[in-house]
Amino acid sequence: MARGPRNILPLLRLDARMQQPVVLSRWHNAKIRLRSHVFRIWTALAVLIGFVYGWIYAPESLTWWKRATENAVQFLCSQLPYPWGDRIESTVGNFGVWVQITLAIIVFRLAMWLVIVVVRMVVR
Repeated sequence: MARGPRNILPLLRLDARMQQPVVLSRWHNAKIRLRSHVFRIWTALAVLIGFVYGWIYAPESLTWWKRATENAVQFLCSQLPYPWGDRIESTVGNFGVWVQITLAIIVFRLAMWLVIVVVRMVVR
């Protein structure tokens, strides 16, 4: 049985929700995912550059961030029952720098998201 060129007609059927070809909706979804990844990469790089800048020019800010994250972890773990709070605190403490960087990225992303939402509301 010889196989010919693949039939592309199934790809061009209309999407019932959007009344557009499925190929276009797939491209739209790909653009949304690409924008999401660009935002994630951009925010992670901005925080890492901020850490390098702080390490060179403002080490006291990194000291403050380290103490703030350690105090937050200690406070949250003290709210847990006896064996679990100590276990989680020691485990998270061993990942110290990674926890600090991850929390910084999350805080920065939330701040940028809020800025973007406010700008979109003002523009519309």
